[in-house]
Amino acid sequence: MPLPRHSVALPSVQLPVAAESNGITELRVHGVGGTPPDAILGDLTPEQVSGDAIAGFYRSSDHRVGDGDRDAHLDVDRHVEVYSWGGLTSQSKVRVLWLALLPFLFANLAGWMCSAKTRESTWRFRLHRLAAGLGALALTVNAALIAAMISADVNAYQTVRAGLARHQWWLAPLGWHFVAGHPARQVMLGVLVPVLFVLALLGLARTTWRYEAVRPPYEVTAERKEKPRLITAAALKAGLADNEFWDGEGSVKLVTWLHLAVVAGFLAIVLGVTAKALTITGSSHVIGLGWIAIGLGAATVALGVAYVCLDAFDAVTDELRGRLPFLLAPAALALIAAGVFAWLQPGGPTPRAAELPGMAGVIGWTTLAIAVVLSVALISMLLGLPGSRGTLIGGPWVTLILAFSLLNTLMLGAEIWVAHLVGPVTSDAADALARPQGKIYLSYVITSGIPLLVWAAVLAVLAFGLVEAVRWLRTRQLRGETEYRDQAAAFRDPLAKPRNHWYWSGLSPFPPPGDESGDQGQGKNWRRTISRVQFLGRAPHDATWLLWGIIGAQLVMAVCVWQLHVQPPVVIRNIGVLIAGLVLPAMMAFLYSAWSDPTKRRTIGVLWDVGTFWPRSYHPLSPPCYTERAVPELQRRMWWLHDNDGRVMLVAHSQGAVLATAALVQPGCRPDGDHPALITFGSPVCKLYSWGFPAYVHRELLEPLEPGRTGRLTDWRNFYYPTDPIGGSVAPDLSAASGDPVDEEFLDPAECYYVYGQPPPSSQGHSGYWADPRVWSLINRVAAELADGPPSPRPEPIRELVHAGLAVDPDRGGEAVEVPAAEGAMAVDGDDREVAG
Repeated sequence: MPLPRHSVALPSVQLPVAAESNGITELRVHGVGGTPPDAILGDLTPEQVSGDAIAGFYRSSDHRVGDGDRDAHLDVDRHVEVYSWGGLTSQSKVRVLWLALLPFLFANLAGWMCSAKTRESTWRFRLHRLAAGLGALALTVNAALIAAMISADVNAYQTVRAGLARHQWWLAPLGWHFVAGHPARQVMLGVLVPVLFVLALLGLARTTWRYEAVRPPYEVTAERKEKPRLITAAALKAGLADNEFWDGEGSVKLVTWLHLAVVAGFLAIVLGVTAKALTITGSSHVIGLGWIAIGLGAATVALGVAYVCLDAFDAVTDELRGRLPFLLAPAALALIAAGVFAWLQPGGPTPRAAELPGMAGVIGWTTLAIAVVLSVALISMLLGLPGSRGTLIGGPWVTLILAFSLLNTLMLGAEIWVAHLVGPVTSDAADALARPQGKIYLSYVITSGIPLLVWAAVLAVLAFGLVEAVRWLRTRQLRGETEYRDQAAAFRDPLAKPRNHWYWSGLSPFPPPGDESGDQGQGKNWRRTISRVQFLGRAPHDATWLLWGIIGAQLVMAVCVWQLHVQPPVVIRNIGVLIAGLVLPAMMAFLYSAWSDPTKRRTIGVLWDVGTFWPRSYHPLSPPCYTERAVPELQRRMWWLHDNDGRVMLVAHSQGAVLATAALVQPGCRPDGDHPALITFGSPVCKLYSWGFPAYVHRELLEPLEPGRTGRLTDWRNFYYPTDPIGGSVAPDLSAASGDPVDEEFLDPAECYYVYGQPPPSSQGHSGYWADPRVWSLINRVAAELADGPPSPRPEPIRELVHAGLAVDPDRGGEAVEVPAAEGAMAVDGDDREVAG
């Protein structure tokens, strides 16, 4: 028997009907992990009223209140909906394969993590965009280089040179009669593998453009661009408040074509240089074709780099951007010319060289170029360090370095695995050429460096974990202890005997007054337990030390291997290679198996949803930006409700609070005259986003959302627990409609007393808000006030502000604090935002 459907005339008919939209609509937005709509609504059979199977809006039965609450303005009747967007990031288990794109995700994030000081300066921000753009491009080239080292050097050249190719079935094409005996043709087949790999990544990227294809809502009577913007979202002066911020289909396509063209040109250089080095003899016409291939490839790479430089300095017009896809033409010609050149090389014996001739030069020049780019990124980061207290210090550089470290560790570890798979491996060039059968040659920088880099990261993580564990064990101070004692006394003391003897406290003295038994009940360790949970709530910002520890340890180890020729013991080296080769597939297997567990999926989803929140302005091979669809859909639904005589109260949790905030800070993507209310709890807007992305999430972005200001909100309330590791304060100095602060911290657990014989109250952390009566009591009041109409406009005082005067204080549990204005700060006057001075 089917469950009754609340919104259809016949319970057994599974067909949606038109839902009423007038009056108040409570629109809930869930957090990470893809919580299903039935769990958020508390309804086994919610009705989908908009969207599709991936993401949509679901409605439950209407919320009805009693006459007493309605007359006292404590609550109001309203519709209840939820925006279920979890399918955009966690619908399919196959999406664990996106972990392979993790280095590109870090490179894209690095571009968004510049400091507020960097972005408020034109030349510093241009330098940052230059470093981030070139860093992302260099990362793609780095991946193509290692892929060529594996397929062209190890598989196509060294296996033939060592006489090992015939032992592997998957190397059979090297023995085909028109390929065997032609080293250049064999290398050409090797280079073809990374070309196909890049094309596969392109196909993967194209499938995710459907998110960027969703365009923001707009006023029908107003002008709208026919095509999405071509400039990247990172270059928009208004940042998240720009109406075109989530309209990135055009820009992500351009960045994709740029990376594809540069990689194709680079691979043409690799094939041209190595094929030329393999053959001494040949006609001048054929050699000229090789130089043409190398020249075209170099020109393509140079033009790609020039485009990134010009774009960073705002010297590129939309007309020039529209011609960027034509850069694929010389790249394709270079690849074809290099392939023809390699094919026309005469046959002969394989040269007696340990590694592919010409490859060492390509590796050396590429490494030098990457070092220059990272040096520019380091300079840019150092220039933006002043005033970055309370944020992820050095975030852009350390994240970019982490991307390169992760990519090289995984791919060079894979090269070591492949080399051992096809035959014995040595780091001695003479030993590799020994008879009767040669060996696969890998430089000591790879065979010793990669395992030691892995061990450096492991030891840094262990050291960090040990320090945090000691701090956790030593934690004794309980935040809110005075409030707990007063609350317990106020509850228990008025109770008459013997009832008051049943209520014991988690704080000493544990038993009620008059109990001389010495029994401490169940609350003996309650204070220590809750204080440790509160410590974990403050711990996420300690990730700064973890990241710097990993990068610092790896840089020291890399210098030791490079300059001191450090050689680890065989056991240490083998374990390091094992970890480097198995970490990615092991993570994929774990995530695939854990995907059906909602708790594990939410834990995993925190990093993933934060990482893919930002548009792919810097690296097109980063996993897709789900927000490009989620924010416009949320805005469009709010617009629909407004045009159908409805008023919206957004109730958002965790990452949903970030989506709701992003949807509201763009007044141009909302209808004129709307006055929604905003309720957020467990919000990472400041605790994570202002900490990690201070140039884009700051006080000036959030200030218009104060009720009565230009954001047109009726009210805004934010709740958080001191035990919440993700959510925290968002607006410490902004006021709600009632005049109370927007932020309100609730004790977690709500009380310290408990019934004797029962377990003492436990903390709810990040997930307890949905069932907290304190939260819903205030939500109901806000809904009642929303029915009364919008608040009066709030006068705009003249105040001295810093451009991004919102930081996160790690000493106050991740609470957002206002940074004092620096000397010479600008005064901002009212809504006109005119800068004086």
